[in-house]
Amino acid sequence: MSGGYEAEVLARQLSQLGRDLQDGVAHLGELEEQAVDCEGDYRHLEAEYDDGIDRAFLIAEGSVEARRAQSRIKCHPARLIMLDASLEWGRAKARVRMQNANLSAIGKRIEVGRSLLARERSLLSLGGIGET
Repeated sequence: MSGGYEAEVLARQLSQLGRDLQDGVAHLGELEEQAVDCEGDYRHLEAEYDDGIDRAFLIAEGSVEARRAQSRIKCHPARLIMLDASLEWGRAKARVRMQNANLSAIGKRIEVGRSLLARERSLLSLGGIGET
């Protein structure tokens, strides 16, 4: 009787892991979308920064090096905003990697659970062979 109970518990646990995996995959999709949005924000700010540098360079006076320095200084606030967006994008990618690791762990737990369940079923099947 104990083996049947263990198999039932394992089956319930596997079922829960399946639901956890399904929920985790849905959450991963949300995280992927957030990461794509963060990348889009960063790329947009990067393009604005580059355009600002170019405009400031064209307006500045002096040697090429002086104009380049002036344009970088003028666009420093935009650069900081762009770097913040880059940091947020990096964090979003880290959340995606973490969720992937979580899903991988759930997948491995499912594999172990299936092996244990198959073993319990085999033992239950063997236990009934000599009985009448």
